[in-house]
Amino acid sequence: MKTKFLIQGPRDKDKLVSLFPFFIKLNEFFPDSEVNVIVDKGLEGVLELLPHKVRIYPLPESLNTIIGIHKFAVNVKDVFNIDHFFDFSFDFKGALTGFSFRAKNRIGEDCGGKKLLYTTKMGVAPHNTPIDLISINYLNTILESDMDDFFFKLPEIEDEEEDNVHELFENTKPNFFLLKNSKKNFYLWKELILLMDSGVVVIWDMKNLSFWQELKSHENLKVELIIQGEVEGLSFLPDLIEKSQYILTDDKYLAHACLFYEKRAFLFCEDDYTRINSNYFSNIDDLIITEDCDVVEIFKDGKKKEIRVMDEVLDLIHDVMKL
Repeated sequence: MKTKFLIQGPRDKDKLVSLFPFFIKLNEFFPDSEVNVIVDKGLEGVLELLPHKVRIYPLPESLNTIIGIHKFAVNVKDVFNIDHFFDFSFDFKGALTGFSFRAKNRIGEDCGGKKLLYTTKMGVAPHNTPIDLISINYLNTILESDMDDFFFKLPEIEDEEEDNVHELFENTKPNFFLLKNSKKNFYLWKELILLMDSGVVVIWDMKNLSFWQELKSHENLKVELIIQGEVEGLSFLPDLIEKSQYILTDDKYLAHACLFYEKRAFLFCEDDYTRINSNYFSNIDDLIITEDCDVVEIFKDGKKKEIRVMDEVLDLIHDVMKL
């Protein structure tokens, strides 16, 4: 009989993406298990970036109360006979979730009244302890022995052989990259794309489809554009990440998720970008800082450099990817 897990996720995106090492290791130790994850509605898109599938249950805001959680548990009919519950919300509502779903082993921190709802009580971690470290400590409690140490680091890029031609969706390494846009001005991307001499670009951008379609016929365009953003949701985005050579994005969480596919991501962000507090994975090294529609700085290997033209961004990509 397969092991069934229920995980109460954290209540913000930074901490949720920091749980990726936990989910990957859980899948490694229990490959045939059923993994159910409850997150506040609006956070489910982060979990769709995982390299493997989990069953996601968004908790509506209207039920995100002590009374509502019990009602939610009653109405979710396909989550039952839970063997292990992990609470990474660290609040009373999270503790109540595991209790309401009648999980056999309920793991949470030994703190306040909520500790009465757990069967396995963990010491309270010091302030600012990375949640990925806490989660692996929780996972170790159900293993025969603590797992070996590990770390997800940025992938090393090897020099490409010349004249190595690939088909777009072959199993071998393809010759396209993925560009996913959430909120950046379209004209920033257009300027960069028009500087490129060759290649295939897979575009994921729900906001600017008409602009991308128009750009496909631009007289100075030298790359092939494949528009993949006509559908809502991210269900097949992981497949594109896996096949991509590298990723350009303004989505912080996609950029971090790429690390777990052993892919390099270049993150376009504002100068108020904050690093994720992590113990088991690297942060993003390749940052392109923007103001409005202009690029102003790049970060490479932890070093900042002021830039004035988009050509320098292309130089950064070519240098890092050894193109």
